[in-house]
Amino acid sequence: MTNIGDIKSNLEAFRKAGTIDASSYTSILNKLNYTEIEIQSIQKEALTYKENLDKVLGEKLVLEREKSSLAAQVAKLSNEKAGLEAKISILQKSRPVLSSSNLVSSFASSLAEMDKGLKKIQSGPKYLVSGMNVTLKTNIALEGEELRFQMPEADDIISPENLSTIEFSLKAVPEKPDIASCKEVPGLVGLSKEEAESKLQEAGFKAGEILEKESSTSQGTVIGQLPSEGSLAAPGAAVDLIISKIISLKVPDFSGLSLEAAKALIEKSRLRLEGVKEKPADKTPGMVLAQSLPPGSEVSVDTAIVLTVSVAVFKVPNLLGLELESAKQVIDKSGLLPGSIKEQLVSSGKPGIVLAQSLKPGAEVEKYSKIDLVVSAGKIGSVIEAPLNTFPETAAKKPVNKILSETASKLQPETTFKVSGETSSTAPLETQVKTSAEPQVRAQAEPSVKPVPNLVGMPLEKAISLLGAQEIKAGTVSEAVSTAAAGTVISQNPCAGSAVDLSVPVSLTVSKQAPVTQLRSNTISRIKL
Repeated sequence: MTNIGDIKSNLEAFRKAGTIDASSYTSILNKLNYTEIEIQSIQKEALTYKENLDKVLGEKLVLEREKSSLAAQVAKLSNEKAGLEAKISILQKSRPVLSSSNLVSSFASSLAEMDKGLKKIQSGPKYLVSGMNVTLKTNIALEGEELRFQMPEADDIISPENLSTIEFSLKAVPEKPDIASCKEVPGLVGLSKEEAESKLQEAGFKAGEILEKESSTSQGTVIGQLPSEGSLAAPGAAVDLIISKIISLKVPDFSGLSLEAAKALIEKSRLRLEGVKEKPADKTPGMVLAQSLPPGSEVSVDTAIVLTVSVAVFKVPNLLGLELESAKQVIDKSGLLPGSIKEQLVSSGKPGIVLAQSLKPGAEVEKYSKIDLVVSAGKIGSVIEAPLNTFPETAAKKPVNKILSETASKLQPETTFKVSGETSSTAPLETQVKTSAEPQVRAQAEPSVKPVPNLVGMPLEKAISLLGAQEIKAGTVSEAVSTAAAGTVISQNPCAGSAVDLSVPVSLTVSKQAPVTQLRSNTISRIKL
């Protein structure tokens, strides 16, 4: 990364010297940052490949050691073979003479030895030597009452016509299996090795050969058996077990890799990709930001892992005040989608103007996020009377006249209210604020009676909004010093629960902070004296 850093330093020097403009500087710097990220990704992949290469070399070394061991065994067996061949050569030069009884007994002994050797096998199917066909070429001689066979030597030159050919077969009498004494082999799959051995012992069997096989099941669990479950076997027979063996592995670090490179590395690492989450980030789209398994941790084969990758970030445009069609065009260019569109009556302005949006302007969201709009449905007549006095700000740090102005658009056409009181020596007692396009235009509403809601304890803005929602007029708004938060309604007239005509306004009294008393300088001097 030293060369990239040098290039960035030179680029900064060119920018300060004025050799390149700001747009070229930003473009080149972005390309350098992208190149630096790609280099880091390639270096991580190369490190992973190196670790895999070291692992392969280690396996190769183990195989070479096994090869050397096998070569030594082959050499040993070759020497033994040479020794046996020498013994055979010596035996071939001898000239044995066997009697018929000795010949038959020798074959019988051979059959017995073969049968004995087969019975030594601990597991697997049982074998039985049931017969042997023998063809002998020999000289037959009769000595007294005993028949003898004279075996030719290997170097004898005897015509085959002078040798007698004897053919005979030897058969063993098979033992009839006693099926009644056989037992059913129990099912062992899913048990631990110790549980399986205990269950075999209880059923009158014993554990045979134990084989280990790599599996995703728990370590030491029986995943196979021979004979299988339900088979009949003689009491005391051995049952082979196949036990699961789990090989642990280290979790690689996928951060900074592209999603495709991470998937390939997951497959090589013998993990299992369970899912991919997306997160808006100021990174290259598709780059891995986080992983569910910590890098370097030991996990078993086929463990699930979840990756979090970056997606492009889109900023929400400011649509307030735009016409609906213009707002839609801005939404399309911003990579977002228009959502629902609601209409709201306003006291002034033309229809089709965006009044509110569901996503905050400047917020970072994913591509194709939906944004809902509230547009004006048309102008309605409304007169709002309020003083322009500068009242102490409410808990939201807004003056009363500003709250009234912001709330005016939410009120019904007939709403009229007054704010009276004095907060400074120069403030007028009463001033009218008009929000309708035409001054002093009031629409006549049909007379109706509704109960007055309880407004005490509410902020002024919320109280006026509630009155507007109930189609009740807000009347005089006065102020009084109180311990409540500034701008909070402390009394109302008519009181809560009163049934009033909609033409009757509700007067409100809100709290204000007590004025700060300032001492004159001569008074302070007297106190010091």
